[in-house]
Amino acid sequence: MPKNEIPLSNGPAKPDLLRAVSNPSKHLHVSFDTPVDPLEVHIDRIEEMGDDGLTFGLSGHIASGNLRGAVFSGVYDVISRSGRLVLRSA
Repeated sequence: MPKNEIPLSNGPAKPDLLRAVSNPSKHLHVSFDTPVDPLEVHIDRIEEMGDDGLTFGLSGHIASGNLRGAVFSGVYDVISRSGRLVLRSA
């Protein structure tokens, strides 16, 4: 696994994910477990991938921990509540 990739587990349910991205003025965060520590992220954009409405492309920034402010893109599956984030240059 590349150093800039973070595996995710125990993420939000679909309604919580959509609520976080559809209320930008509230600056809502969602939480994920990672192999090291829990992580809070702010999602700026979400894109449905495929026709099933269960897998999403995400982009935003990390809102907690020593990676706070890091920009990411990623993929998340609401059924398995898992995915991965890839840190990018700002």
